[in-house]
This record gives sequence, C-alpha cells and structure tokens, in this order.
Amino acid sequence: MSAPRRSFFSVAATDPSTTDPDGRLVVFDAGTRLHLALGRPELADEHELILGTVAHPDYRVSDSIPGREHFYRRHIEPRRWLRVVVDFNDEPAWVVTALVQENPPRGWKP
Repeated sequence: MSAPRRSFFSVAATDPSTTDPDGRLVVFDAGTRLHLALGRPELADEHELILGTVAHPDYRVSDSIPGREHFYRRHIEPRRWLRVVVDFNDEPAWVVTALVQENPPRGWKP
C-alpha cells in the first residue's frame, strides 16, 4: 500500500513533521491528511497531536508489515489511546494513519 500512495503525493516543505525517538524524520503529508479526512475526519486537523505521539510515545511496537511501527499515546480521552502508524520504508517516513482506541496496545504493561 505504501508505494502507490507515495507515488501520488509528494512531500512539501510546508508539511508538518517531527522526529521519532530514534531521530528519524516523519511527515504528515497531503496523503495522510486526505486519508484521515475520508476515514477519520475528527483527526484530519490533529497533526500536532499525531506528530507529538510519534515524537514522545508512551509505547511503541513494530507492525506486521516490515518497516512500519505503531506509536501510542495514552489518556488522550479518559481510558483511550491514540495509535499512529508510521511507514519508514520511504524517506522521509510518513504517517500512514491514526486512530483512537479504547483498549491498551498489545504487549502494554503498565
């Protein structure tokens, strides 16, 4: 899924970005914004919260797709987590999606 998406959207100098705890650049580009606007419109304008989760996660875990990671922020709402999926197969890395979930991430130990 990452290759077709990246071929349609290029990174603009004005795209919001951050670095993850490993120092890798991650962008919130037009493709990310469109994906969220279509599927999770309540998160489409939340790039600061989403990128803040990538920069300072409460928890992170590898995805089943090689080169992707999940970054989590807890208590964004009472007992809810924000999950941000980032693809590191391209440079710069990019936010694939973000969603709010009620359950803790797999492997989470308080």
